[in-house]
Parts: sequence; structure tokens; C-alpha cells
Amino acid sequence: MLLGIDVGGTFTDAVVLDRGQVLAQAKTPTTHANVLDGILKALDCVVQTDIVAALERVVISSTIVTNALTENKVAPVFLAVMTGPGMNVSGKFPVEPYYIEGCVDHRGKITAKPNWEKHEKLLQHKGTGACAVSGKFAIREPQQEFIVADKLEKCGYSKVFLGSELSGELNFIRRTNSAYFSAAVYELFKDFSEKVHRALAQRNITAPVHILKADGGTLPLNVALEQPVEAVFTGPAASVLGIEALAAPTLNSISLDVGGTTTDIAFWEKGLPLMAKRGATINGYPTAVRSFHMRSIGIGGDSKIKKLQDGSYAVGPEREGPAAAVGGAAPTLSDALIVAGYISFGDTAKAQQAIASLGGNVVEEAQKIVNAAVASITATIQEMLTEWAKQPVYTVDDVIKGTAFIPEQLIGVGGGSLGLIKAVGEAMDLPVDIPKGAEVANAIGAAVARPTLSAGLRADTTEGFYLIPESGKKERLTSGFGKDQAMELVSNWLRQQTKEWQLPDQETELISYEHFATIHNYYDRGDIISLRMQLKPGILYKVLGKEVDF
Repeated sequence: MLLGIDVGGTFTDAVVLDRGQVLAQAKTPTTHANVLDGILKALDCVVQTDIVAALERVVISSTIVTNALTENKVAPVFLAVMTGPGMNVSGKFPVEPYYIEGCVDHRGKITAKPNWEKHEKLLQHKGTGACAVSGKFAIREPQQEFIVADKLEKCGYSKVFLGSELSGELNFIRRTNSAYFSAAVYELFKDFSEKVHRALAQRNITAPVHILKADGGTLPLNVALEQPVEAVFTGPAASVLGIEALAAPTLNSISLDVGGTTTDIAFWEKGLPLMAKRGATINGYPTAVRSFHMRSIGIGGDSKIKKLQDGSYAVGPEREGPAAAVGGAAPTLSDALIVAGYISFGDTAKAQQAIASLGGNVVEEAQKIVNAAVASITATIQEMLTEWAKQPVYTVDDVIKGTAFIPEQLIGVGGGSLGLIKAVGEAMDLPVDIPKGAEVANAIGAAVARPTLSAGLRADTTEGFYLIPESGKKERLTSGFGKDQAMELVSNWLRQQTKEWQLPDQETELISYEHFATIHNYYDRGDIISLRMQLKPGILYKVLGKEVDF
């Protein structure tokens, strides 16, 4: 049996699955002051004493990291960087970094070492909490990052995050920001992790506990402490996996997960969600965090309604509270959807009274509110379509067919999906599919998510070494080294990590590969091989959803 828990902006959902069947599901209010309280309340609604021993895994999709970062409620972070020559990084990081003059060139050769006499104040500094270190081209030679980390640990920092260990790909700015954000949420995430383990132990739940990642994979909660930034944007990822488990589309589709606070939008092609070509962006800063091609917009069923001077409306991003139809104190988008005839729940008379308080004809005003919400959502979808069409062309198929994404249907999940998705479908002239089990799709997605892990390798036959940055090890090459040997090395390392972290064994896949020939002294030829592999992401199995009234 699998237990999935998703913490949304309004509700926390929980499901227990057994071989693709939903045994129990619950929806409880999210407790923003203490997220764990809401998680445990939802858990207690679905986990009975007689099934505790049968639980094989618990997966949590939590907003704790996302909220802390977007609301800037994080600990101050000391960031040390080694930029080397030729790069201006001013304004590229969330904080002004401390500069150290160590340098590695593009081939992985150390060309400059830190002069520690210049950094006496740093070495005498008393550090607290977590910090981050990142060097340009450190993925090709991480030695200097290790040295700086060692000195910072001696200063008293509880944890040092290295850019080269968080991502094995080129892009110094993204790696550095990933290290910074991991350090920023480390203490918060550590406290959350410890409380979760204690709370589950009190309930005699001994099943492994995983956290969902932005790319739709999972990591054991204790392993995620080594890269907590990966737990950002897990809500949108959960909805994508939930759709894949419930009813993966066969047509080019746009999915919308409508909650009480936000709407999460994703694209689907050939039955699979599209991945972002680059890493996720956090607070305007690019990172190396892999994620789906998604966007969240601050419009949900509980969104606040604001009447503007010209008689039009603005919807969200603030959440007003429950709809007036179910006892709320002010009109919300859900009330407008009820009055306009898109959905039916609660007390229709109270919804009408709430909309009437805005003035004008009740039905006409409700439709204006719905139209305003739909306009914001469709504008965001158009921005995403434009962004996708502008991506670089990498394949012959892209040259022939182009990279434009042409949607053929909408898929809706979430508590508020039925009404708002119907209105968006009408505006875009697209059919709408609401899968069975849509109300708790996110919790289902979290429950069935596969564990994922990625790693890269760079080999230089001239130098005679290869490096897997995530392992921090640099080893000598064997004779005749090529693509097959490189893939075997990375695949073996990934499988070794699955054993150490007690993850299920699963297929690995190649996600990027580059091969460059080099010439030295006019005659000598060498090769540079770079590739990246991962445990194949996705879902463990399909799920048959069921309809339940909450």
C-alpha cells in the first residue's frame, strides 16, 4: 500500500492506494501556521490502525520549501564564489557573494589558487547555519570547492552546499543559485523532516518517507536534506503525476490544476508532460532544478474579487477565504462560478447575495468575474505557448515540423476544476476532460511517483580522467574509452546510490550526450565526452479514481 499526501494552498489531501485502487481519501484544510498539523490530520483520516503495517511508502508533496522561498522567509546565507576571469556576475545571485580568487579553466585545470592570507577575516569568522560555495567550471574539477567547504566547516557552519554536487551541468549561475537556495531552506527543511519522522513513529508507521521533487520524482526525506531546493514546486509536479496516473492524455493537451489559491498549468505531448528545457526559476533567479514546463497563476476558487473603477474585475492573487456559498464572508470566484451556472455546490442563495453586494445585475456581474479569471489564465497559456515556440531547435524533426505546441484539449483536476476549466475550454474552443478522481489527483500523483536521481559524466581522453561531479570522484580512464563505457559508469553509480538509499531498482535513461574531438600540437587527437543519465521518472502504476463528496 502507498500513502500520498499533498499540501495545497487551501487543502491538504491524502490517499491510500493498493495496487491501483483508492482505498481511502480525505481533504482537510491546510494549516499554514504549522503545515505539519494539517499533514497529520489528513493522514489520520485515511490511515487506520489495521493498515499501518501494510504501508510500503509515504510520499509528501509539501509547500514548505516553495512558500519559504517565495515569501522570503528563509535564513540569511553566506555565499562564496570563485568566478574566475571574464565573467560579471553582479546581480545574478539573490545576495552579494564573497569572492575568492580560485579558478578552474574549461578543461578542468586549476589555473589559480586562493591566497588565504587575503581571507583572514573569513577564516576567523564565526559561521552559523548553512552556507554555499560555487566555482565556475567546478564540475570539471571540484577540488577547490572542497577546500573552501572544509575551511567554512571549521568556521562553524552546520552545512556547506557545493554547486558541483547539486548539478553536474554547465551553467555556473544556475548551479550557484541552487546551492544558495538549498542553504537558505536547509534548517527549515531539516526541522520539518525531523518532526515528520517523529510524528510517523508515534503512529507506528515505519514505511520509508519520501518527498516529491519538482521534476516529479521522489527522494527519501533524509536524502533530500542534501539537496532541499529540489522540493520546490512540488504541488504542480504532483498534479502532473496525478493526471498521468488517472488518465494520461493521448492528444496534445493542456492540464489545469485549479485549487483554492492557484491554478497550475502544464503541457502534454504523446501522453507525457513536457519538461522545461532549462531549470526552474525561483524568485526571478534561474536554478539547475529540473522541472516540468509549468506555470502557476494566483487564481483559484477562493480568489479575492476586486471591482475596478471602470466596472471590470480583477481576480486574485490574494485568497479571500471560503466561498460565501459555504459560509465565507466575502464573494469569491467560486461564488461567481455558481451564479453564472458553471458549477453547483453549497447555498446558491448565499452566493447570489455575495455577488449582488458588488452591484449591478447579479448574473452579468458573475459572468464578468468569470471572464476576468479566464482572461488571465488564457493569457498565461499564450505566454507559455510563445515561450515553447521560441525554444532552440535541436533535431531534424524540429526543423521540419517546428517547435510550436498546438493544444487539442484541456484536462482539469483539483477541487475547483469542473467549473473554471469548462469556462476556459469555451474561451479557447477546446474540449474539456475531467478524469475520475480529479479532486485528489495531487495526492494520487505523489503516492505513485517513482524515485528519481540523475548524474553526469565528463571524460577528457587527453587528460586521461573522467569525473562524475555528483560523486566528487575523479578517476583514470581505461583504454578505448567511449560512449558505452561512459553510460555504464554513470548507470552503475546511479544503481549504487539506489541501493544505499534503499530505493527500488529501476531503468536508467540517457538524457543528454555530447562528443567533441580536440587537436593538440597539430597532430595529437583527443576526445571530450559529456553525458547525463537518470533513473527513469514517471509513475509506478495507473490508478482507478473514484468520486467522493467531501
